[in-house]
This record gives sequence, C-alpha cells and structure tokens, in this order.
Amino acid sequence: MLTLDEIREYAGVNGLVSPAAEESRKKYGANVMTPPAREPLWKQYLKNFDSPIIRILLFAVAISAIVSIAEGSGLLNTLAIIIAILLATGISFYNEYHSSREFDVLNAHRDDMAVKVVRDSNPTVVPSRDIVVGDLVLLEAGDAIPADGWLLASDGLFCDESAFTGESEPVQKEKQDNVLKGSFVTAGKGRMIAGAVGDAAEMGVIAATLGIDHATKTPLESKLETLAGLISKFGYVMAVLICSTLIIRGILTGDLTGPNLATANHLLQYFMLAVVIVVAAVPEGLPMSVALSLSLAMRKMTRANCLVRRLVACETIGSATSVCTDKTGTLTKNQMEVIEASVTGPAVPAGEPVTPAEWITLNAAVNGTAYLEEREDGRVIVIGNSTEGALLRWLRAHAIDYRMQRKKIPVVRQYLFDGKRKRMSTVVNLNGRRFLLVKGAPEILSGLCAAAPDLSGVGVLASRAMRTLAFAHREITGDDENESDLVWDGYVGIRDPLRDDIAASVARCQHAGIRVRMVTGDNPVTAQAIAREAGIIKGGTVMTGKEFRALSAEAQVTAAKSLDVMARAEPMDKFLLVQALQKTGAVVAVTGDGTNDAPALKHADVGLAMGMAGTEVAREASDIILLDDSFASIVSAVWWGRALYENIQRFLLFQLTINFCACILVFIAPLLGYPEPFTIIEILWINIIMDTLAAFALCSEAPHRGLIDHSPVPRDAPIITPFMWVSIAITGAFLVFSGLLQLGTGFLGGKTDAEIGTVFFAAFIIAAVINGFNCRAMDGKMPQFFKGNPTFFLVIAGIVLIQVIIIQFGGAIFGTVPLTPEEWVTIAVAAAVPVLVIGFLIRCAFGWYRAAKKYPAGA
Repeated sequence: MLTLDEIREYAGVNGLVSPAAEESRKKYGANVMTPPAREPLWKQYLKNFDSPIIRILLFAVAISAIVSIAEGSGLLNTLAIIIAILLATGISFYNEYHSSREFDVLNAHRDDMAVKVVRDSNPTVVPSRDIVVGDLVLLEAGDAIPADGWLLASDGLFCDESAFTGESEPVQKEKQDNVLKGSFVTAGKGRMIAGAVGDAAEMGVIAATLGIDHATKTPLESKLETLAGLISKFGYVMAVLICSTLIIRGILTGDLTGPNLATANHLLQYFMLAVVIVVAAVPEGLPMSVALSLSLAMRKMTRANCLVRRLVACETIGSATSVCTDKTGTLTKNQMEVIEASVTGPAVPAGEPVTPAEWITLNAAVNGTAYLEEREDGRVIVIGNSTEGALLRWLRAHAIDYRMQRKKIPVVRQYLFDGKRKRMSTVVNLNGRRFLLVKGAPEILSGLCAAAPDLSGVGVLASRAMRTLAFAHREITGDDENESDLVWDGYVGIRDPLRDDIAASVARCQHAGIRVRMVTGDNPVTAQAIAREAGIIKGGTVMTGKEFRALSAEAQVTAAKSLDVMARAEPMDKFLLVQALQKTGAVVAVTGDGTNDAPALKHADVGLAMGMAGTEVAREASDIILLDDSFASIVSAVWWGRALYENIQRFLLFQLTINFCACILVFIAPLLGYPEPFTIIEILWINIIMDTLAAFALCSEAPHRGLIDHSPVPRDAPIITPFMWVSIAITGAFLVFSGLLQLGTGFLGGKTDAEIGTVFFAAFIIAAVINGFNCRAMDGKMPQFFKGNPTFFLVIAGIVLIQVIIIQFGGAIFGTVPLTPEEWVTIAVAAAVPVLVIGFLIRCAFGWYRAAKKYPAGA
C-alpha cells in the first residue's frame, strides 16, 4: 500500500478527476481481486483419472483389448470396462463442476457495492470495483471499506476489523490511521484516501498466498489407494498362479507339445483365463460407488446447509478428529447483546424519569448515535456502534421504540465517546428542564458520582467476560454541564452471546470423538469464559498466540495435543496450529469467516467457511460452505460424512465377496476338470451391471444415530475392517464350495452341462444378491430392515428380475437354458437361506466378541 505521503504526492487529497482516475486504474489496477486460476474443464475432468482404482481399470482395458483383438472376439467386455470408467469419472466431474457453479453465483455480486467518493470535485456513488488508488472515499456508520487506505479525517470513527483480527469489539480510528478493505465502519464518519486496491490490498495479498498447493491426500483417498494396491496384487498373483498351474498341467497332459500352433493356441487360452481373473479381481464398480456415494452425500449436505465445493470433503469431514473454530460469528452471533442488568428490565417513563430503570431506558435510547435497520429478510442490522446497538436491541426486545423516545425528547448537545474519556454524554430537555445523561465505563462513572456506588455486581459480570456499561445522570443548573456530582442509575452487561445451539453442538462433537478447539483474538480471560460456556474447555490448556509462536516446531506439536483455547491469536496462528495437529495424525477441520482464517482453511484437511458472514477470501479457501453460518451444521456434515464412509464399506463388502468368489472359481474349476464357470458375457454382467446397480442400492443407506456415538475412524485404519474380512472369507468360502459342488454334481438341478452351468449361474447371482442384505449390517449391526433405504429393495428386486429374464430369454447371448419354476424355487431357497443364516451367525459372533471385550460399536 502507498504511504500517505506517496499518495499526496501522486494524487493529492481532494479527490480525483475522471482522467486521473483512469490513469490510476491503468497504473495500480482495478479494485477487483483476481480469482484463483481455474483449470480448463478438460484438465478438471482428466484429474478424475488420477485414482489408483481407475489406473488399474485402464491397465485391464489395455490387456483386455490386446487379447480381444488377438482372438477376434471379447471386445464387448473391453467396452463395458471403458463405460464403467467413463461413468465413474463423469459423475465425479459433473458434481464438482455443478458445485463450483453454485459457488460462483454466491460470489457473483461481491464487487457491486455502492461507494461514496469525490470525483471531479463532486460527491458521487460508484461501484466498489471502480475505486482506484488516490480516490477520496466518504465513510459513515454502516459502510464497508472498499480498499486499503489512510484516514484524512475521523469524527468518532470506529471500524469492525474482526475479519482480520478476530476481535469482535470495534477499533477506534484516528486521523492518519490506516483502514483495510473488508472491514466495516460501525460508528462515526470520516474521509479516506485509497492507497491499495484489488490484489494489492491486504485481503488480496492473503488471497494470493492461497494459490500455493499444500494439499495432502484425504483419508479416503489414502485408504482406497492402499486397497487398490492390495486388490491389484491379488489379481496379479492369481493370474501368475493360474498360468503357471495350467502350463504345468498342459505339459503333464500332453497339451503342450513344443513350438507348434496347438501349443500356441493353448498358451493363448491360458493367458486369456489369467486376464479374466485380473478383470474379475478388479472392482470396476468401486469408482462408481465412490462417485455415487459422494454425489448423494453432497446433495444431502447441501440440503442441510452445507455447500460442498470439493467432493471428497464429504468423507473427510466424517473422519475429522479435531475442529479448530474461531469465536466471532461462528460460536457467537457476532452481535453484541445485553445479557444482564442491575434492573429487571427497561421501563418507559411517563414524564420525567423516576426509577433507575426509567433513567437507564432514557439514557440508552437518547444518549447515542446508532440506530437499527430492519431488512427485507427480517434481519435487524445495527448501523453504528455495536455497544449502542446492543442497548437498542435490549429496548426493542421489551417493546420499547427508541425512535419515539428520541422524537419526544430533543437533544441539545452531545459529547461523543473517546478512548481517553471512556464515556459519552448527552444534554436533553425534559419539560423545560435540562438533564445530563452519561454512559461509560463503570470505574470512570463511579468516580464522577456524588455517592460512590457498589461495584461488586459489575465485578461479577466482568469475571464472566462481559463488557460492562454504567449509566448516570444529573440535572443541569445554569450553564454547568460538567460531568460531576452524578446520580448513579445502574449498569448492564454486554457480550457477543453464543449461538443458541452451540453448547449442544459442541457436546455432540465431543460425544462423537471430535476435539473442539477455539482460536480467537480475544484476551485469555474473555476467551476462557466463552469457551467454558460453550463446553469447549475439558481440562486442556489455554495459551496465547504469542506463546504458541515462540515454541519450536516440535514443542508446538506437543502443546497442540492438550490445547483447548488459543487467545490473542494472530492470522497465522490458526494455520500453525493446524500444521501441528496434522503432525500428530489428526484429521483437522477448520471453521472461519474472516480473511485472516483463509490460510488455515486452505491447508486444513477440510475447511468450513461461513456463507453469510464469510468473506469471499474465506469462502474461496474452503472445501465446504456453511450456508446458515451455524456451527450446528458441522454436526450434520460429520453425520453424513460418516454415513458416506460406511456406505462405501458396504459396497466394498458386497463387491469383494463376489470378486473373491469369481476369482477362486475361475481358478479352481479348470484344475478340477470342470468347465469354465463363467462366460465372458456373464463376467460382464457380474462385474459391471450388477456392481453398478449394487452401488445405487448400498450407497443410498440413510445415516443412523449410531454413527455419531463412536470415535472417528483413524486416518491410518484400513477401510476393510476385521468384521468385513471375516464376512468375505466365510461367505466367500461357502459360495465357492457350493459352486464347485454344483458344477461337479449338479445337486441343485440340471442333467446336461448347459443345465448344470445355468443353475450354477442363477444360484451364484441369487446368493450374491441376498448377501446384499448382510452387507447392510456394517460392523455386525443390522439397520432397520425396511426403513431408510427403499432404493435397496427396488434395486435388489430389479437385479433378480433381470437375472430371470437373462436365463429364460437370453440363452443365445449368455449361453444359458431356460429353467422350470420348480428349479427357480429350489435355487431361491438353497441360495438365499444359507447366506442369510451365515450372515446372522457372523453378526452374533461379533456381537458376543464385542460385548466380551467391552468394545463399543465402531471401535
């Protein structure tokens, strides 16, 4: 920003003429911040291919295509995998693009604010974007400061700089003080000359630092990458194993007789079988499942007032172990209110005030310059000093119209508040008599009273982090308007109160295993009182930002573990705290509304900005925007995030069970001399269509109350739980054994090879579908059977219906033969009942084990 002397030399202090304004715009830029560089849409889409599962699928496509071309058939399977990839990446891209559009609409009018300036020697109004360096800006209470600059004049001007400092109390600004773009004038008036606009303003400088990419993998991304590595190793090991086994068998049986065409044909068949196993092992439906789960969670969270800007943040918030929140506007209402008073309430005097309550009411209504403005949306905004606004709100809450009082009682003279006097006085006429009304700091007014008042009540309010304001008066005789020999009337306690649901929301977070920490610019006493009332302090430490900054990096990590409150925090202190907590392995969520919160929002695992009170810089840096500015919405976001994670686990349990069985069956059946259990088109049905439909079914499960009753899943915890491994192993072993028994004996039905194979295929699909009911019961607990997920039953019924149609009418494509009704009944009973019983026994066993070990659900 240019210094005041530099601006005087460049543009003077009397305002610009239009040609000079245009020259300044060319030299110093326009008053708009350059938005973060948006990647082209094609790059945004290609980023969705940077996934380990997608990379495995691409590899499978390459192998499948090569084999299909060599064989002259099988391209349908290759095409199906490509379609699965395009669907998964397309869904993810569309949702993030749609969210980005909604975010742009939210910020569309940020630079249209009208600003009063002096141009061509005349006062005029121009949009904020047209302000240039050297412009003379006229300021008054209620104005947003449009650029960084210097005050040329100040008449009791106070600024709300909470977006930068976190302090809820306005700061008094004198002549030649600097003011910052993004702050607000709360009282008084003045003239400012612009010294920095757009990107050069402090807000723009902070926004520019957010372009540095320090992104880390989310917990879900890390776990899926680990799972993809495990699955790929399993597929490759199985492929090598089957190739080796079949080659050895070929040598022993005489199929491989040397370098001839027959041997080459057998080797190609072995290789194709290995490729089928790799394709069967890879969960083609997983990217689709993740994309669908994220998409569903994103829409549900938007309805719950959480606009998701980064899709994976839906899951990350569910994994959060720590929330670092600011105070003003997040925990509190960012609105000063009278909390307590020495009188039971305000009272309107019938004539001359008699009681202390009547004198306080008159003083609060008349001895001030603030006023209330009712907006069309029903909100009541304070124009002017926030402390005076609290008094007016207090009167309004008791059905007292301060405007009527001001109209009835004319003001003769006012002496405005200043930092040295710490009081404000107003001379009024009451029925021909003049009175002096004084309000200010209790310790100051008590010394001006004729009789010393009892200040013990004031001390109690101060200990509860309230700002106390005292009232006194006296009748003026002659011309003596001195503030002495006053009559003490009483006092009020004023504070920016907590939101109504904060204590309950913080308690719910803590119950869910999430540590809430408060970072504020308030002094330690005030911060501690607010944090205690919100329920944040739970035996941890209270530390100032200066103390935290003075520690070494290692000591900051140690201190962060026990920290409950950071007071007197500067803009980068929250960022340092986030870094320290992440080094402990914590998944950190950060809430904030101010420009000073942006670095921490950007670098946290998930940043939550305020949609109503948040600055554009904070919103730009965030992953999720709380549209209602309510901390309570974080609890809803956590709930949906955990539900999303559990739904992905449900689908993994379902699909890995199927893939495990398919791989083992394809491997063992030829070794036992049985025909290949699946055709290519049948594997296509199992791997693509059924997986996609199952993703819709299992990823639509509604969240349940138990999700908020256990601690977050640790960052390093595998996504496949012990319960899931046991279920996959036991259920899979049963399906493999039963499948081989059917292929070898036809015990469920069938006389010819085609009939036996058809019954096997039908029974395998029915058993896999019925296992979907078991997969709903994550961690051994079955949700309410019919409630919460009607999609599941529709999809399951649809899969069964399609399976019947395939077998009865699709024999030419799938190589099946029609079955009789009796055979269908036998298959349904034999496939469904054992699978459901096995699932029930596994859940019972885990329930008994958990009870014996005294582990809570989710532990």
